[in-house]
Amino acid sequence: MSKKTLLIILFFAINSGLSIGQSPQSVLSAPDNWKSELFTFPIGFAPSIDLTGFEDLRFSPGWSDTSSQNFWTYTFVWYIDKGFPMTESSLSKNMETYFDGLMKIDPVDSNGPEKTRSIFIKTKKGFQGKIWVHDAFFTKKPMTLYVKVKETYCAKTNKQVIRFELSSKEFDHPTWEIFKEIKLLAPCK
Repeated sequence: MSKKTLLIILFFAINSGLSIGQSPQSVLSAPDNWKSELFTFPIGFAPSIDLTGFEDLRFSPGWSDTSSQNFWTYTFVWYIDKGFPMTESSLSKNMETYFDGLMKIDPVDSNGPEKTRSIFIKTKKGFQGKIWVHDAFFTKKPMTLYVKVKETYCAKTNKQVIRFELSSKEFDHPTWEIFKEIKLLAPCK
């Protein structure tokens, strides 16, 4: 590899916010009893979501326990290059793609689970929505997830920070208070 090629690769790695050979650093802070995962885009189960950056997830205690008030309660952030148009339509399209992939829903199999559906509305604080999805992990039944979405933008790094909070409980349920435990470390780092 030529010196010029190596310098170009290094330039792009530094400007993308990641160093060569490094994984993205978490942008969420949560109590120790919250499980975490980190994915870079394209995400393996939803490769058609065409973004550059990463997803940082936190799963509440009890998120996988069907008897817990925190069942399917979790949050994630898309820390991405600017370019994702935040609209009701774009959120619906991407969440349907995301959950169809996550739940391994085959759009051709008419005997399989119904495809994911969603709806979002714009609010003063961002977006709220519902996602109707087949729970392929725990109950093997259809379920409704309630979602809040907030976006910030960092001009310094040209990054969009899109935070999703999800729960199987309706918005007025006390479980939504749990999201106060999760802090965004550096929305503009």
